[in-house]
Amino acid sequence: MSKLAYLAAALMVVPGPALAQIVFQDAPAVAPATKAEKSKSDLDKVVCRSQDALGSRLDRHQVCMTKEQWFAAEQEAKNKVHDMQVLGLLSH
Repeated sequence: MSKLAYLAAALMVVPGPALAQIVFQDAPAVAPATKAEKSKSDLDKVVCRSQDALGSRLDRHQVCMTKEQWFAAEQEAKNKVHDMQVLGLLSH
């Protein structure tokens, strides 16, 4: 199989909506803590997002992670896409 086919297959695995939600910033913005939230930072807040199930156009499921975990997952996805693009460009 050619490298282009591997790249195309890898890009199909990454869901489109997840790539559309990538935030291109180096560090997450930290809001100042209020008196009520002194014990729990903003990065520890749990956020749930609905995502498409792989292999189905209709099925969706909820994924819940902290804001810090979402940021790390988005950065990892961004780095993977960048690596795939660089490897694809360098192989020609």
